Amino acid sequence: MKQKNNFVADTEIGVGQTNAWYIGGLDYNKSIAFYFDICNTAALPNHHKVHVQFQTHYQHVNGTKRVRVTTVQRLMSNPDDLREMAYGFDQETAAVLLSRYSIFKTFSEDAMDVIRWLDRMLIKLVARFAEFKKDDPNSFKLSREFSLFPQFMFYLRRSPFLQTFNASPDES
Repeated sequence: MKQKNNFVADTEIGVGQTNAWYIGGLDYNKSIAFYFDICNTAALPNHHKVHVQFQTHYQHVNGTKRVRVTTVQRLMSNPDDLREMAYGFDQETAAVLLSRYSIFKTFSEDAMDVIRWLDRMLIKLVARFAEFKKDDPNSFKLSREFSLFPQFMFYLRRSPFLQTFNASPDES
């Protein structure tokens, strides 16, 4: 709905740069992702509780207008505390969100550019959270919190969602 305030990030992911959205229909089969960009990490102490509140205004089947308020609490960790960040990493959720965003990007970008972007994202993640010694490939170790994520990305890169070469529009 393009309502801006001081808390709207400049970086747009999907349909962003707003703090209010209109959704034509909402049911238990629909999933919506919200991405949050923490701008001032220096101001956040370690293990600081952050609350996010969603207000949903809707018209019920019987015609009455309703408001539902959902509050979510998350613990924030210091960006330098990699161990704490690793414990909070949900690799299945990250794979789903990255897949959805990648497919969204293919509508406006070339599929090969999206695949290269996925590769860079995976390299950044592995470089930050893996343990290895330079020039020793046998020393590479990725903790169990990240063990499946590279496999998810491997199969996403090769999936028909992104690899549309030699496929008809119907197959794509």
